Amino acid sequence: MKKANNQGWLKQAGQALSHTPYLPPVMFLLVVTLFVLAQTFDHTTESYVYQIGDVAGRDIKAPKDFFIEDKATNLAKMNSVETSVRTVYDFDANLLGNITSGIASAMHFGWGMFHPPDNTPKNTPPESPEAALPESQETASPELPELSFSMALALKPEFEKKLGIKISKGAFQILFNEKFSEEVTGYLTAIISTILTNGVVSNKEILLAEEEKGITLRTIQPHKERVVTNLKVYYGPDQAKSMVRVVGQPILKGVNYSLANLVVDICQRLLRPNITLNKNETQKRIREAQAKIKPTLYQIKAGEMIIREGERVDELKLVKLNTLNEQVEDKDVIMTISGIGMFTSLLLIVVYFLYLKDHPKLSRDMNKHMAFLTLGLLLYIGFTELAVYIAHASNPEMTGKITSNAIYMVVPLPAAAMITCIFLGFDIALYFSLVLCSLCTISFGGGFQVFLFFFLSSITAAYWIKERNERHHFIVAGFKLAIFNACLAIALGFFMPSQALPWGILTKQVTMAVGGGVFAAILTVGFTPLIEVLFNYTTAAKLLEFSNLDQPLIKKLMIEAPGTYNHSVIVATLAEAAASAIHADSLKAKVMAYYHDIGKLDKTMYFIENQSDGRNRHDKLSPSMSALILIGHVKKGVEIAKQYKLGNEIVEGIIQHHGTSLIKYFYNKSLKAGNENINEDDFRYPGPKPQTREAGIVMLADVVEAATRALERPTPSRIKGRVKELINDIFADGQLEECEMTLKDLHQIAKSFNNILTSIYHSRIEYTDKTQDKKQDKKNGKTKDTDRQPTKGEAANGAPAPKDRTDLKRLGL
Repeated sequence: MKKANNQGWLKQAGQALSHTPYLPPVMFLLVVTLFVLAQTFDHTTESYVYQIGDVAGRDIKAPKDFFIEDKATNLAKMNSVETSVRTVYDFDANLLGNITSGIASAMHFGWGMFHPPDNTPKNTPPESPEAALPESQETASPELPELSFSMALALKPEFEKKLGIKISKGAFQILFNEKFSEEVTGYLTAIISTILTNGVVSNKEILLAEEEKGITLRTIQPHKERVVTNLKVYYGPDQAKSMVRVVGQPILKGVNYSLANLVVDICQRLLRPNITLNKNETQKRIREAQAKIKPTLYQIKAGEMIIREGERVDELKLVKLNTLNEQVEDKDVIMTISGIGMFTSLLLIVVYFLYLKDHPKLSRDMNKHMAFLTLGLLLYIGFTELAVYIAHASNPEMTGKITSNAIYMVVPLPAAAMITCIFLGFDIALYFSLVLCSLCTISFGGGFQVFLFFFLSSITAAYWIKERNERHHFIVAGFKLAIFNACLAIALGFFMPSQALPWGILTKQVTMAVGGGVFAAILTVGFTPLIEVLFNYTTAAKLLEFSNLDQPLIKKLMIEAPGTYNHSVIVATLAEAAASAIHADSLKAKVMAYYHDIGKLDKTMYFIENQSDGRNRHDKLSPSMSALILIGHVKKGVEIAKQYKLGNEIVEGIIQHHGTSLIKYFYNKSLKAGNENINEDDFRYPGPKPQTREAGIVMLADVVEAATRALERPTPSRIKGRVKELINDIFADGQLEECEMTLKDLHQIAKSFNNILTSIYHSRIEYTDKTQDKKQDKKNGKTKDTDRQPTKGEAANGAPAPKDRTDLKRLGL
């Protein structure tokens, strides 16, 4: 009794959870909270706590730029002095002359290719282009042949050396075509002079920070300096390059497009800042102003080695480590985790409301489906976090560059997409993969190549598994996925421009990728039966099991209700053929048809196909009571289906196979009886109407088979007319409004029904009785059969042989 009460309580709790509107928000908060906590642990695993004299156990580099200050000094006084001293910037007045002289020298060198001197001595200096010509050309004749571009191309390195930059072959050809004219030299010199005369600063952002007090601009040669307060007039590096085109527009007016672009490109590449920050001079002046106060400001650049493995920690290193521990860990982790939490929340909200909330596949049992998706997210995020932990444990310095390690390729994220596709379809798997791959990419440091690998691998695996019905297909898809992952790993290895992967590392990545594909298939095979049990899902493999006619429930139906069994088998045949004709799920339709009438096991003799004695039990019942019995077989079928754990798809087929159709026979019978207060709804099935094409097919096949069986002379034309009439009636009654079935589908369904029913109920040869044949033979003057020879044991004169077998006359009575 206590056990029954516990089961009832659990059942009520399960029903409450499946219908509560608060479950999706709770699962949303659960995913966001757990994922943010996981990222918090990942970002706090770095520790820089040491004492003076400790030996560093690993190399520690600065992950970002940060400053260190000694709090024991007189910070206020030092800051006051430091802010009062203007920053010193050096103005390189010689830079313009150096660049323009290089341009002139290079262009003159190029011009000399076309204008060689009359007498070329053997000891021509290197700067003369004719010196680079072969000796045979020098002495062959006093007149040099016309210079070709291939000959000039051999002098390109010397030209680049004089110019100060390398240029492409195409750019060199443009200059060659212009014969390195003085006009080109003038263009280059004019543009460069205009930009550098104004002034180009190496870092304008730092310069503008000094706008309030100005800067000290010091000319290197001669040593002069002046105070400048209008700092906006100077160009930054990027601004200077942009100004090249602006300044050059009037200068290059009328010049052909290719040459103009080349001049702009050369100027942009030759430009260098001529105003640079002189930190040494600035610090020197600060020290002089501060007198005996020593500066205590240290700037640590990102990537700078703070302490190496095996080194002892001294005072300076301890200050750096403590500052790193405070600034990087406390400040950056809070900001990073906040951003991760916001991104995760927005991603889940957008995908849910835009794609999942109103999806037809999720509208029924929304809470169950969302619980399944949430569990999948958490499980595979857990796998990812485990991989990250292993990667950090093997190499603590992997923070910030974990994507360079191939361990992310072995994480079996495609298994999540495959399982989701099996139970909810490919489109849901696509959205789910987008969310999962985005979150797991964050766990691996946010590398775009990680997201590419995860997402492409996941959706490919889901596509390969969506039409597979047998377990071994999972392994085939796994091996195909392994090959695809290997190709993807090679592509990403070649694609990444920041590093050229050695063949050893590339081989490691390919191995990891192949292992990830096989591992994903193994997990899919292992998790699929478990999820079927936990969430009461029905897969194609499970439907194949239920399609076996040796199932206990089918055997029970065959023994206790043979008429219903025969009807169900024919309906299944019709449904399977019709589903194939309109490209629906034929296996699902067939299995639905096998079990759609199992509710008749409760009262088998109240259904005409099982009434073998010729008595109709409904003759003694009122029409309303008969209608209740017929309607009750749907509810009873659902109970039996749940008892045998047939799955939601079959239960839905049982509930929907009559829709809300009217039980016309007993409704009309009640009308003929003179009942005035008749409610038509009392003679209709409770529904709902078929929600899927498969359920609609089962409804049509059920009605058509029963009606065709009742035809007196089922000729092909009568069968065709009856099928058309029944489908039109069901369509007119609105029973197919919710199952997305088109008129073209109905035409194909009717066509398949006609083919099968005509084959089942075809005309047969009439087999007459032997006694009647003998009487007819005697009437015609014949004494025995003429179509066979006497058998062994029969007299030659036709006398029957003595009876030596058991009389079977009463068999079956």
